[in-house]
Amino acid sequence: MFSFDDVIEDISGSGKYSLLLIAIPYYGAFAGAFLLTGAVFLGNTPNSRCLIEPYDNKNVYPNLMEDFIKEVFIPWNSKAKDYDRCKRNMFEDVGLCANNLNSTCLSQLVNSTGVSVVDCTDGYVYDQSIFEPTIVTEWDLVCARGLSNAFTNFAFYLGLFSGSIVGGILSDRFGRIKVYRTVPILMFIAVFSGAYSPNVYVYSVFRFLSAFFEFMAVVAVYTYVAEITKRDWRITIGLGYNAVFGAGCMVLSLLAYAWRDWRSLEIAISVSILPLVPLSWLMPESPRWLCFKGRLADAKKICVTMAKRNGTELSADVWSETEKHYNSENNEQGKTNTNSLKETFSRPYTRFFIVAVMFVWAITSMVYYGLILNTGSLVGNIFINNTIGGLMELLADTVAIPVISFIGFTRTNGYSLFIASVTCLASTVALQFGSHIIAVQNFATALAMIGKFGASLAFGVLYQHTVEMFATVGRSTAFGLSMMAARIGSLFSPFTVQTNYEMPWLSPVRLNE
Repeated sequence: MFSFDDVIEDISGSGKYSLLLIAIPYYGAFAGAFLLTGAVFLGNTPNSRCLIEPYDNKNVYPNLMEDFIKEVFIPWNSKAKDYDRCKRNMFEDVGLCANNLNSTCLSQLVNSTGVSVVDCTDGYVYDQSIFEPTIVTEWDLVCARGLSNAFTNFAFYLGLFSGSIVGGILSDRFGRIKVYRTVPILMFIAVFSGAYSPNVYVYSVFRFLSAFFEFMAVVAVYTYVAEITKRDWRITIGLGYNAVFGAGCMVLSLLAYAWRDWRSLEIAISVSILPLVPLSWLMPESPRWLCFKGRLADAKKICVTMAKRNGTELSADVWSETEKHYNSENNEQGKTNTNSLKETFSRPYTRFFIVAVMFVWAITSMVYYGLILNTGSLVGNIFINNTIGGLMELLADTVAIPVISFIGFTRTNGYSLFIASVTCLASTVALQFGSHIIAVQNFATALAMIGKFGASLAFGVLYQHTVEMFATVGRSTAFGLSMMAARIGSLFSPFTVQTNYEMPWLSPVRLNE
């Protein structure tokens, strides 16, 4: 029975040229990690409290310590087990201390009966020991405006949702490489422009556009990689793509450490996209897609070139069989249905599979992206935590290669999701019963990282499993639909993480529902 894999096997030769073509999408995954996980740093919410005028003015009260101001003016939040971020004590007789330049008068207010708890009225004080302005501190996206920060991430994932389905349909219709050559410059413009946003609303628009173009590229190129790769390389190459993403997450920590101002970091992320603009023009179209579209002459020309650059030749017998297959009557009848979306849902077997795959994608994505966004809330150094998270991604995709060969895609995915669920729940329990014990906090962070390993393993396996299950006619569309379902799951992640500030135990639990 004919298989285009025979053609790929025939023209692969030493594989040097094929590996070069694969290296370009690998760089795209590396740079894409900066964009997809950048919110951990761009939207970081540092410790904050109400601004207390005039006592936070160091020119007037140089000797008032931070702990003293909190003790006097900031009420205790029993749910968060910390001083409240959004409330302050208002004393009826605080004016009596207005001209007192020492803390004696203020100390007497602690036991005052004339006190009421009110919302912050003069703004906020942020801990800027780690970051210079983030979008949160620049636009005061805390307390009543805290959902605005979550909305920027919601807009980003909405862009991923839209780009997934649009990218799948367009790459099936116009070609994988046409889409991949178009979007990098648009993505660069969107990310670069976002660095100059005057407010959170404009920033959210650019976040949406950057994600939209990013995942149009991901859907197109991931399918492309699967279609030009030999079957026995496919799992390794596919999981390697996700492993490179993990390496990008680790490097992002270095960029964020170097550029503590969110606008500078955003510009650095945009610059990392630029190399894809010329590199994408070095990639020929997928010969498998060209054959399906009936463009056999174009496909043969590309196959001959690939074979030559791989140090081999295209066999006349292999290509003769290819032409015979794609010129056959059955193929001509199959090509009359050019709607890949309709083709995917027209058969009961593929319809069942795509619905099942979309459901698993949605659940896995909610866990995966929830854990990424939750990195900034973990105990410990945010740069180290993000680096370890990236390392877990890299290790998960490396481990997946032999594990899949041993127990298969389905079991690997099931076991990895089980690991993610158990460790995140255990992390929650540890924090609830030992939140003030450093050793327990560190143990909870370690459990969260193991959860990240499990979620990353599941995510990487799903990427590869999805492109293996569907035929060329609807592969990009099926992959795009899966990405769309994944984005539905990820849309909830920003809001589950936002609950950390009122119900710290809820976010990790909801990530594993």
